[in-house]
Amino acid sequence: MPDDNQQPKDRKTLDDRAKMSELERLRHSCAHVMATAILRLWPDAQFAYGPPVENGFYYDLECAHRITPEDFPAIEAEMKKEIKANHVFERIVVTREQAIADAQSGRLGGLAERPGNASKFKLDLLTQIPDGEPISYFKNGDFLDLCAGPHVMRTGNIGAFKLTTVASAYYKGDEKNPQLQRIYGTAFKNKTALDEYFKMLEEAKRRDHRKIGKEMGLFAIDTEFVGPGMPLWLPKGTVLVEELEKLAKETEFAAGYVRVRTPHLAREKMYKTSGHLPYYAESMFPKMEMDEHRADRQKIEARIAELEKQLSNYEKKIGG
Repeated sequence: MPDDNQQPKDRKTLDDRAKMSELERLRHSCAHVMATAILRLWPDAQFAYGPPVENGFYYDLECAHRITPEDFPAIEAEMKKEIKANHVFERIVVTREQAIADAQSGRLGGLAERPGNASKFKLDLLTQIPDGEPISYFKNGDFLDLCAGPHVMRTGNIGAFKLTTVASAYYKGDEKNPQLQRIYGTAFKNKTALDEYFKMLEEAKRRDHRKIGKEMGLFAIDTEFVGPGMPLWLPKGTVLVEELEKLAKETEFAAGYVRVRTPHLAREKMYKTSGHLPYYAESMFPKMEMDEHRADRQKIEARIAELEKQLSNYEKKIGG
C-alpha cells in the first residue's frame, strides 16, 4: 500500500537522477502522462511533485475538482490516448528568467498558457534549483513541465499502468503549507508484470498477520487505548510468545550467550554506547521531551489572557 507520508526528503542531484533505474524512469514518465490526462479533464489543476516511488509513482496537485477513484476510468482513458500518440519526451534547457516567465503565465505544468492561473508550485520549486545548475523542462505533446528528468524516449514506451488510490498530503510535507491531492499509480513494462504485482498484493492481504491474528484469537489491536502496531496478546497468543521466548533463551545459552536487562527508558548516552541509536533513532528510540513546568506555564498563560481581556474591556469603557 502507498505511504501517504512519502515526500521528497532532499532534492535529488543530477547524479542521483542519472542513476534512476529503467523502471523508475518509466514510472516517472507515467506520472507526466497522468498529469497530461488530468489537465485535459480539469485545466485549472496546479501540479507540485511527481516522483517515482518504491511501488509506482504519484503526483501532488491542487484542483477545484476533488478527484476520487470514480474518476480513474476517465483519467486512464486520457492517459491511454497520450500513450497511443507516442509523443517524444523532449528536454528543453532554459534560462531562469524564461522559467519564471513561463511559470507566471501558467504554462509550466500546463497544456497551454493560463492567464490568471500562475504555476505557483513551479515558481516555488524554481527557487530550490541552485545557481549554475541547468534549468530544464520536459515536454510530451502539449504538456510542459519543470523537470530534470530522466524519462523514457516516448510516451508509447510506457507499457502497462493503473491508478491505485487518492490521498491528501501537505506541500513539502509541512502542515503549514497547502493540503494537496495526491494521486497514486503504478506502471510496469508489460501487462504480465502489472498483473503479477496486483496478484502479489491480493496474496499479501490474504496473509496479513493482523487479519490472521484476529481470526485465530491470538491478539487484539486497539488504536484507541494502546496504538497502531502494538498488539494486546490474548491467552492463545501469549502461549506462543512465551514458547518463542523459551526457544530464544535455550538457543542463546547453547551458543554461550548470557542475558542482561536494561530499563525501558534511559538516557541517550546509553543507546549511543550500545550502538543502537544511529540505526534505530527514528523507529525504536525516539527522543522524549520532558516538560516539567507545563501545568505552571498553562496557568500563567490563562492568567495573561484573562488580564488582557480585562484591559480590553476597560479600554472600551473609557473610550465609551
